[in-house]
Amino acid sequence: MIRKIFIYIQLIGILLLGYKNLNAQEKLVKEVQVVKPYEPTISDAYKITHLPKITDTVKTIPEIKYILQTRPINVGYEVTPIKPAKMVGEPLSKLYNGYVKVGLGTKMLPMIEGYVNNKRSKEYSIGAYYKFLNSIGQATFDNDEKEFAGFSDNNLRFFGKKFLKNSIVEGEMGLLSNTRYFYGYNTKVDTTIEKENIKQNFLNLNLNANYKSNYVDSTHLNYDFGFKLGYTKDNFENNELGIGIVGDVNKIFTKEMVGVKVAIKHFSTNEQLDSSNNTVVNINPWLGIFGDKWRVKAGVNIYSDIRGDGSKAYYYPSGHLEYDMANHYLIPYAGVDGKLEINNFQRISQDNPFLVPGTSIMNTDQKIILYGGIRGNFNSTTYYNFKVSYSLIDNMPFYYNDLVSTDSIGNQFGVVYDNIKLTSYFGEISVSPSEKLNINVKANYRSYEMENEDEPWHKPAFDMSFTTRYNLRHKIILKGEILAIGKRYVKLNDSGNIGELESAIDINIGAEYRYSRVLSGFVRLNNILSDGYYEWNYYPTYGFNILLGLTYSL
Repeated sequence: MIRKIFIYIQLIGILLLGYKNLNAQEKLVKEVQVVKPYEPTISDAYKITHLPKITDTVKTIPEIKYILQTRPINVGYEVTPIKPAKMVGEPLSKLYNGYVKVGLGTKMLPMIEGYVNNKRSKEYSIGAYYKFLNSIGQATFDNDEKEFAGFSDNNLRFFGKKFLKNSIVEGEMGLLSNTRYFYGYNTKVDTTIEKENIKQNFLNLNLNANYKSNYVDSTHLNYDFGFKLGYTKDNFENNELGIGIVGDVNKIFTKEMVGVKVAIKHFSTNEQLDSSNNTVVNINPWLGIFGDKWRVKAGVNIYSDIRGDGSKAYYYPSGHLEYDMANHYLIPYAGVDGKLEINNFQRISQDNPFLVPGTSIMNTDQKIILYGGIRGNFNSTTYYNFKVSYSLIDNMPFYYNDLVSTDSIGNQFGVVYDNIKLTSYFGEISVSPSEKLNINVKANYRSYEMENEDEPWHKPAFDMSFTTRYNLRHKIILKGEILAIGKRYVKLNDSGNIGELESAIDINIGAEYRYSRVLSGFVRLNNILSDGYYEWNYYPTYGFNILLGLTYSL
């Protein structure tokens, strides 16, 4: 109702206003049609939410003072010491003072071997060793004849060490008696050999003493001084007395090492030997430089060979270089060397005991030795080494059957010398896949270029050795060995006739059964192929033979 009244009032106002305007100007006649009544609206009101605040520009920081009063507090506790931890090591294995071994074989008289030594000691070590090996076996020749081919070995040694604060004093005395028989002969010559007429015996007495440093710190001056005395006598009144003094001094610096070796050796012989007194002086100064993966060593070998009234000086370069390329897996190396090899009476009697009694050998001049190779570990259980060398050698001794001194039966050997060029190839592989199994293989191949002689007499071009050992639960020990030797050429006196020794393979196997920790038994089968090959011309070896025995630990 109010709304309608309000509309009427608006209409009346408009009419009055229009009427007034019409009177002032012209009279206008207009018609107004109201389609929709007017609807007034009022917008919503919003309350202001901001409250007034007062900002004080003056800040007051209160000053606070702390007063601390300290006083001891009795806590009432006691400290209990803790015992230090101890490393528990593995128990030391029980040691025995020694052992005794006895054996008997198809070719052997009772074999006796004994060893004795003191137990663990930080002050000294002392012991003794003895071995007796005797054979009464016969060898079969190419004419199917059998001859006595026995031998006898007696080896007695006493040794000891005294451990000082920073050094060691050690000594050894040995007595070695080797009896051999000149049982070999030319089967084409009709002859009869008496056992007593072909006997040869070598008696060797050796005395060695050393005084050397044993510093834990490698920066100290290291030294090793020694004295050697040797006496050799054969069954034909030939004898030799050898005296030697040796010394080695070296010192390590930051990455350098300097040293010098000195040796003086004198050999005095009696008139029976075809030789004069010989004195050899050797001086070897050297310098070494090393890094984390490489090592270099260089020096010079100086020799003075004094024989009788004459003397001669020799100078040899000496050097070695190696580099670890792959953390010990691959280590290439190379070097140069040279030396004067002393061929005294004791040495050659062990090399070839069938020489014509009284024969002496000149010293060998190894003028230069060039070598190179690689070595390392394929893994933690496999080691290898391959080497190639080239050498120039003067006065190389070769043995030949002396048909003149032996009435054409050739059971003794003479010596001929030649200058040679030698190329050698060497390889070695050692495998230990576990503590139970060990395998080792070595092989050599040599090529000789002779100056005067036709062939390198009695020197094989090829030789190889294979050894293995297997431990089955520390109860049964199995051993195997294969030895191979290539073809060799032999010289028959000075007639120019050349003989030939065939290649050979020697297979030996053995086993040991440990009944207890102190008692065990062993068996060894030698040359199971029954190949009586020739070690020297006219000297066949034994065929198949067996050795049985017992070992007792003391």
